[in-house]
Amino acid sequence: MGPRRLLQFFLLLALQVFTLASASPSSCLLAACQLFWPLESGTVFINGNPSTASAPARLLEGRAVLPLRELARLLGLPLESIPSVPDGVRLGGLEVYPSLKLARLNGKQLELKEVGTVEGGVLYVAARSLEVALGLRVNFDPTQRLVSLIYSPPLADTPRLPVARFATDKLEYRLGEPVQITDYSYDPDGLPVYARWSGREEAYFTPGPKTLTLTVTNSAGRTSQPYSLQIQVLDQPYLSPRDYALRYFSVGRTFLDGSVMTYPALTPERQDDPLPLLLSNSPEKVPTSGLLYEDAVPGSARVLAYHSNGLSVPARLLLIATNLSNTPQTVRLLRQGSVASTSVVALLGQVSLLDFLTSRPAGQLALGGNEALPLYLSPPLAPGEGLSVQLDVETSGTVQLSLYMLEEPLLSSLSNLSAPETLDALRALPVLEPDSAHVRGTFWGAVRRLRLDLSGLEPGSARRLVLGDNLLDPALEGRDAISGNTYRLLGNYGVTYRISVENAAGTVGAFVPRGGLYSGAIRVNGLYVEVPQSGVLVRGDLPMIFYRNLDGPFLSPRMELEFIPAPGSFLPVNLLFYKPASPGSGPTVKR
Repeated sequence: MGPRRLLQFFLLLALQVFTLASASPSSCLLAACQLFWPLESGTVFINGNPSTASAPARLLEGRAVLPLRELARLLGLPLESIPSVPDGVRLGGLEVYPSLKLARLNGKQLELKEVGTVEGGVLYVAARSLEVALGLRVNFDPTQRLVSLIYSPPLADTPRLPVARFATDKLEYRLGEPVQITDYSYDPDGLPVYARWSGREEAYFTPGPKTLTLTVTNSAGRTSQPYSLQIQVLDQPYLSPRDYALRYFSVGRTFLDGSVMTYPALTPERQDDPLPLLLSNSPEKVPTSGLLYEDAVPGSARVLAYHSNGLSVPARLLLIATNLSNTPQTVRLLRQGSVASTSVVALLGQVSLLDFLTSRPAGQLALGGNEALPLYLSPPLAPGEGLSVQLDVETSGTVQLSLYMLEEPLLSSLSNLSAPETLDALRALPVLEPDSAHVRGTFWGAVRRLRLDLSGLEPGSARRLVLGDNLLDPALEGRDAISGNTYRLLGNYGVTYRISVENAAGTVGAFVPRGGLYSGAIRVNGLYVEVPQSGVLVRGDLPMIFYRNLDGPFLSPRMELEFIPAPGSFLPVNLLFYKPASPGSGPTVKR
């Protein structure tokens, strides 16, 4: 390019910049315009310059609305009259007929109130309708009470491409050092852009030159030219892949660790609270209406039921509380969680568990002498669908808790579930035999308290707490109150583990399955963490971080954890406690 052509280029560029900076309303016909319109204000800012509007933007019935005539004037767009209707106007793809209380948006007829309204003789149109009619990008900031919009006029010539741009915080990094990237890509017409990277990593663990390339695509489908930058990774250790993940991965994210089973197992102090757990899990697939399980409990108890409908018709699970004495009793429902009408096993376990953990006391029932009242009735279960329900109850005396599966036609014939004849009808149903793969019964010790001390954990090392293996974590023992047979509760499903972790400062907690698929939750210092946040965990070499207690002003010397094995998931599991190595100390991994 010769000197004269170069001078012409810079003059044109300067003219375009000046045109945008001093944008008049008509300039929006030539280039993209950005408007900031405060509610109830007559001042509008166009590309940063103030302009006066004769009518303000407003908030009506929760919608940001703009005066149509003023918007057309500010954008320099023609507001056409519609001859067939005296007050009809057209702007882009929007036609409005105030006297008819009708509108058309891109050819679709609507009621006027769906797109706008007339207030004080001014026609207002919802910002979202203008977004459709003119292709605007609209945003409303309720805190600042500010409507912002970008208008990109249709271009007659070749559409302009978006531009990819980014920078790294430096050009040389050590092995495992975070690479900070600032992406400042843009679209000349103000359209949203979406990034596609190649060669980008959060950190690099092999030395040598690394090329990062970015392309961006706008919402119209146009793609930028690639933009590349090369950095150098030095052969100097900063963090190992495992310690990088422990320091920088977010809670809920998994990372690779093939050494899980080599970490020493912790031996916690243990104490079981004598809370009875009534477990109804057998037969898991219920073939007919009948009694699943029942037992009489004095005082507090936990009930856990996990079943699927094996009938050919819809069915429901019913929990009945019966006063076995002539003396009035009370039953308080302390916690309840359930999920039903699904065949997705991961949902049955995780959702019912979170529902239970986050529930609050649900009131109190008064039971007269020998009276029976329903405590829980599930939604209808289609054939093949299942449910999981967990309840904590507190009784003033001895109350019998009975679980039934009832096919829908039979349940419909029982008009009053509290009537004595209903109890007689339920008592006439058969007792369903357990299957050979699952357990039912009453097990004592539904709250297990564990205390861990991590004071001996050195930087770069890890320990694991094994739960539900029946070896390091013994299974509860119990008895089937119907058959009299004794059982062990393998996996300790329904048991609350309350785990106090001492000397936890500088540690990271991670959860890893060991027996198979797992989907549940864990409570950390009063906050609930889904395990995992979506889907299931399955691999024993991919721990999921559930807490980080490394740095900052809120470093805690103690962690309080609450864990209940999720119904439908596989036990045992490992809770891992890591103390990451310090940055720059090299790839040290201690057992």
